[in-house]
Amino acid sequence: MEKWFKSINTLVEDLYNKDFKNTGSTPIETTILDLLTANFTLWGYEDEVRRKNVSNDYIADLKRKIDKENQKRNDLIDALDALIREDVEKKLGSIDQTLPMNSENPGSLYDRLIILALRSYNLKKEISRKDADIAHIEKCSKMLEQILEKSEDLLKCLKELMEDIYSGRKKIKSYKQHKLYNDPALNPALRK
Repeated sequence: MEKWFKSINTLVEDLYNKDFKNTGSTPIETTILDLLTANFTLWGYEDEVRRKNVSNDYIADLKRKIDKENQKRNDLIDALDALIREDVEKKLGSIDQTLPMNSENPGSLYDRLIILALRSYNLKKEISRKDADIAHIEKCSKMLEQILEKSEDLLKCLKELMEDIYSGRKKIKSYKQHKLYNDPALNPALRK
């Protein structure tokens, strides 16, 4: 798991340097890297949409891109959980539905760890800015320290959860995250 997280940090750097290639060797790995790409794209859109010196049309277009990419991100989280469940069933047989389960599935933990890796990368950039004052650098350094600690804790949680799932001590269920706001049939504002 630790090796995986280090590789995600390297891949985040590759994304920013435009050297990224999805090198997943299994459907699970490929989906995790697709999730990384979706979060990277969202991060860029979210940064851009906060600009004040652009037109309202530009912001509206970005908001629609954010909605679309966020839907993709949620679909990837769902797909990742389904792939992990299928893999567990291949290895262990059918999952005992009486087993305890976690409140958060592996897909959501991978997602949160990817976001923390993006946050960590961007804080490191802020810390190394030549035009930043010492107060800014200290603030970002403190934030980075907390992000790294949280990453370690979440990584431990993910590792324990995966061990519990793959050893048959916990069950995994995959759910669709029904985002109602993107569906014209379910969002009344889109029917106007």
